[in-house]
Order: sequence, then C-alpha cells, then structure tokens
Amino acid sequence: RLKSISVLVPLERVQASLDEVGFELQDVATIVADGKFWKRMLYTRGDSGETVSVSEEIGDAWPKDPIITICGSKSTISRVVKGVGGG
Repeated sequence: RLKSISVLVPLERVQASLDEVGFELQDVATIVADGKFWKRMLYTRGDSGETVSVSEEIGDAWPKDPIITICGSKSTISRVVKGVGGG
C-alpha cells in the first residue's frame, strides 16, 4: 500500500527520521512540475527493498516554457537526446 503526505517541517527533520528507520539516500534530481522546480530525493531501505520519494519545492519555474521530462536508463536517455539533435 502506498501513501503520500505533505508535512510542514524542515527537510532535515524528515531526512533524520528516514535515517533512523534505516533508509539511505540513493539519488537526487531536480524536476519541474505544476510550474514549480522540485528537488526529488529517492531513499531505499536495503533489508526490505522499500523505496521512499521525498520532494521539496524549491521555486517557481518562470517563464513557463514547455518542458519535457524523460525518465529512463542512461543509455536510453543518451539515445533520445541524440535523436532530437542534442549533445
């Protein structure tokens, strides 16, 4: 079962609580959603394989240009970027 909550406490307290119950930070990414920039952190707990995603709003995304977010493996992302004329 999944659950999502919003909390009004400092990020450091959330991170400390996750650490106390055995989660480790695996990756951090900056994403854009709903006209905002977000810092998204992925935590995992080795003994259970459980993952937790924590997002922190870090500011408005202005101007509101169309932004496409692609999630995938590094090789897939590289091929897609090359395919659309990127480096």
